[in-house]
This record gives sequence, C-alpha cells and structure tokens, in this order.
Amino acid sequence: GGAIAIGNGLQNLKQLQQITLNFGRTQVADGGAVAIGSALQHLKQLRQITLVFWDTQVTDGGAIAIGNGLQNLKQLQQITLNFGRTQVADGGAVAIGSALQHLKQLRQITLVFWDTQVTDGGAIAI
Repeated sequence: GGAIAIGNGLQNLKQLQQITLNFGRTQVADGGAVAIGSALQHLKQLRQITLVFWDTQVTDGGAIAIGNGLQNLKQLQQITLNFGRTQVADGGAVAIGSALQHLKQLRQITLVFWDTQVTDGGAIAI
C-alpha cells in the first residue's frame, strides 16, 4: 500500500530534520505503520516529527513499531503522535512511553489516544 511505499522511500533521506505524515481517515493499518516505524530508525537527524494515524486501522502492532522506530532518534526535540480513533491499546501506549524515555532532547510532546483501547495502565506507562 501507499504507507508502505512511503516508509520504504523515507529510509534513504538520512539528512531529514522535520517530517509530517498525516494518514488520518485512511485505510492504513499495521503494515503501513510498521514500514514507517522501520524507516524512522534510519532518520537519525530528525528534530521534529508529526505522525497522524487518526481513524485508521492501526492497532498495538503498528504503535509498537512506531515506538521502536522513535527510540533511537536522539536529536528529536518535538513530537506529535495522534492515534485517536484506532484500535491501539495498552501495548502500543507502553511502547510509545518506553520510546519517549530514550529521547532526552525532547522539548515538546503531544500525544493523542482519544477513542482508543488504552486504559489506565497504558496511560501510566506514558
């Protein structure tokens, strides 16, 4: 799909410092999120990222992949993640929370988990 192709294309943009990807209200699912997460691992110069998966088919698997992709972005200063109206639950929230702990340069964080399966346990992990 389209998100997978975008993920594959991003891997070579090693000097990229800012990215916004908005997949809101699309049919993107975990495969697309996994591809984006995998690509993020190669973008070590990123300072700002906005990822919107609002009202998509993404579940914990996709959110975990995004978390894994984010955790080594040591230059990241600003992050916005929107998983609203998805099937993301505590596993995805825990992965995002874990990733954030590694990002010591962060100055601004916006996280949206509105209308998801995240419970108190996931919120506490963040």
